Amino acid sequence: MQSLLQIIAVGERRTGVSKTSGKPWEMQEAECILLNDDGTPNKVGVLNVPRELVGKVAVGTFIGSFALGANYKDRRIEAQLVGLQPYVQGKTPPPNSQAVAKASS
Repeated sequence: MQSLLQIIAVGERRTGVSKTSGKPWEMQEAECILLNDDGTPNKVGVLNVPRELVGKVAVGTFIGSFALGANYKDRRIEAQLVGLQPYVQGKTPPPNSQAVAKASS
């Protein structure tokens, strides 16, 4: 599934160690505007950046690729970002174009 989105701010990278497992963790969030197909704003929210894209996400307009997955906190099924491609209005990148960042599934 793909959506047009504008990243307006990228949060700082946060790291720590899990109290329960003792394993290190790393996370980052991005403030985003979900855009309609015509580029007008639809909704505003926070996007969790997947581990593979932490430190690679920047401000700009993108076609975001999403897959369904279980949230690590409550196991709810939700859309999770798996890749970003730059978007230029009126010029949709070809399906096989190189992504800015691609998370492994």
